[in-house]
Amino acid sequence: MTTDSPHHISHTRQSVCVHYALAVALVCAAALVVVVTVVSGDTRYAASGDSFPGTVTSLSYVLLRFTATLAGAITVGSLAYGLMCTRFGRAGRVGPEGYAALLTAGRSSLVWLAAALVLIPVSAADATGIGIGDAVARGVIVDLIPPNEAPKAWMVSAIAAAVVTITVRWTLNWVVMAVSSVVAAIGVLPAWVVGNAGQGPNHDIATSAAIVAALALSVWTGSTMSLWSQHRRVPNRNHCDPDDSDSDPDLAVAVSRQSIVAACSAILTIGLSAVLMIILLPAGSVLTTSYGRLAVAGAGLILLAAMCVGTAVLRGRRGGVGPRPNHVAIQLVALIVLWAAVTLMAIQPAPVFLTSPATVYDVLLGFEPSGAPSLGQFASFWRFDFVTGGAAVVLASMYGWAVLRLRRRGDRWPLGRIIAWMTGCLALLVATSSGVGAYGSAMFSVHMGVHMTLNMFVPVLLVLGGPVTLALRALPPARDDSVPGPREWIVWVVHSPLMRLLSNPAVAVGLFVLSLYAVYFSPLFDELVRYHWGHELMNIHFIVTGYLYYWVIIGIDPGPKRLPHLGRLALLFAVMPFHAFFGIAVMTMDRIIGGTFYRYLDLPWVQDLAGDQRFGGGLAWASSEVPLVLVVIALVSQWARQDRRTEVREDRLADSGTDDELDAYNAMLAQLSRTRK
Repeated sequence: MTTDSPHHISHTRQSVCVHYALAVALVCAAALVVVVTVVSGDTRYAASGDSFPGTVTSLSYVLLRFTATLAGAITVGSLAYGLMCTRFGRAGRVGPEGYAALLTAGRSSLVWLAAALVLIPVSAADATGIGIGDAVARGVIVDLIPPNEAPKAWMVSAIAAAVVTITVRWTLNWVVMAVSSVVAAIGVLPAWVVGNAGQGPNHDIATSAAIVAALALSVWTGSTMSLWSQHRRVPNRNHCDPDDSDSDPDLAVAVSRQSIVAACSAILTIGLSAVLMIILLPAGSVLTTSYGRLAVAGAGLILLAAMCVGTAVLRGRRGGVGPRPNHVAIQLVALIVLWAAVTLMAIQPAPVFLTSPATVYDVLLGFEPSGAPSLGQFASFWRFDFVTGGAAVVLASMYGWAVLRLRRRGDRWPLGRIIAWMTGCLALLVATSSGVGAYGSAMFSVHMGVHMTLNMFVPVLLVLGGPVTLALRALPPARDDSVPGPREWIVWVVHSPLMRLLSNPAVAVGLFVLSLYAVYFSPLFDELVRYHWGHELMNIHFIVTGYLYYWVIIGIDPGPKRLPHLGRLALLFAVMPFHAFFGIAVMTMDRIIGGTFYRYLDLPWVQDLAGDQRFGGGLAWASSEVPLVLVVIALVSQWARQDRRTEVREDRLADSGTDDELDAYNAMLAQLSRTRK
């Protein structure tokens, strides 16, 4: 008969206490939602001029939204935790800790899916002021959905949740889990980009800030939940002290990595939440409105959770393993209640909408252009984009860090690649965050210039920078007995079946060319151009499809087998007519692309929308020549270098008295002679 150690008994009791603490946190968060919703009554509807749908519908909508957002956040963060902290098995299967994270993501995604599906009709009824019971009884619930953005947002979330629910239950592959995490990240965003952040003055900046903040807070919440679950499993499984790094090396790695991710997420959440509050909450409304008081409470909760993260990071630097289980529980309690406060803020109009009159420019663009476009306006009128502009800054910083790391150990990295990458990041920053990006959301001609820059110029420079090769050289490999790290993740992604599919010339060319026509020659552009999140989506699409195409043509990074250089050159010239035809079609077509939006905007210096469109089509036609010349030069140079390397290798073999081709030919003849005997 065995007895449990004091450490095990202590941690078992601590685990039970932590479990009850989380249950209490959920109850308190739900109670906060119920109390605030019931007490406020029809106040938030009256403030926005909407009809009150009744207490049942209003309360159902808020509780369901809290459930869906929290479950979505846990799904995203759990998948992120599993990607960071799992060992690879055979055929790229995740290890035990990754499987545990998948279980958490699977359960939360199922809750997310159910809540999102119910929210489709409930949000429609809430937005139109008709009780859900009345809407169902009258059979008009389907008619309520098309005019409202909230039901559409929850449709997208439901689709993403369904995809994640299926994939995490039917696969253990690490790459599939990575794709699922991307799908989940996309699914948590729609409800936030169509809310307060996507409306009114400065909504262009607020939308990009909300996107990054929502993802950061989701990763923080879900990864903390997974870490808590792992802390709770370890003592019962190993009868060991989770604060002892020797007792479970995998736990030590998981805790260390989660602390770093949580710290970065906390910094992003705090910084971007401050940006959102500056935009949405006037100083005089901080303590005088429900929205302001909730914001103050949310700030306190974020700081409490951030203090726990800071404690974990400090313990890690001092040789500890990270946060203690009770600190993890405090983080979770604070984050769960924070999601309740954020949900209550999201369902009511921000005070800025009630105190500052909005112009047409504020509603459609988020800002008022200061005059006709010019070089001076492009250079001085900056509207920083936290998604693409922030990505440009981060990518340039990471690349610079990797180059410095190589140089400190005595290795060299070609200057041309550094120049190409940094120029590409600078072009990305200017095209999306300067006056070019701002006017690109207001004028079709400038938008087309941004499109061509992001689709044909920036990807060429980024591909020539060789980021994967640099990362593989700069990042240290994981030890044989350690959990894989970033270097191993990159190798798995680059050599995955998914990447083989995307880098297939037919697929890459199809995405590059056909999606161009699909966006502009269908109602899709007319829908996306109305919203800043639509511009974000188009920008990301342009960059990704361009990068895949040029990676096939002039890629220098390791990856799936590519076409011979002559085939790549033929592929490059085969695509040229499609771009030329696109530019000509835009110039000559009768329909105004995005005409409804541009007519509502009614810029005084754009009186002829057809002329502006013709100029944009001509710009698309002419601007494709510059990157084409750059690509041809790069491709021919790569071809010449490969020929020189082949000649040097053949000369070396000839000098040593060996000839691979002759040996292979003689071996074939010998084999034939043996088979004939």
